[in-house]
Amino acid sequence: MSKKQNRKPDPRHKKCEFCDKEIAYIDYKDYPTMRPFIDYFGNIMARYYSGVCLKHQKMLKNSVERARFMGMMAYRK
Repeated sequence: MSKKQNRKPDPRHKKCEFCDKEIAYIDYKDYPTMRPFIDYFGNIMARYYSGVCLKHQKMLKNSVERARFMGMMAYRK
């Protein structure tokens, strides 16, 4: 087996799901949209793993923080 077969796929080639769906704003009340980007412990996944672009990662961070403040989402464990 060569080393290339054992490697994980490069996450830089992922496409931003929000750009593909042409989402302009991530609402803090829209939990189903944010759920795939939050792990079991309530942490926001890094861009490297999620494949989200910088613009949407910042929007995601702000909407998760707002949802936590409003009590709609649990704080990190």
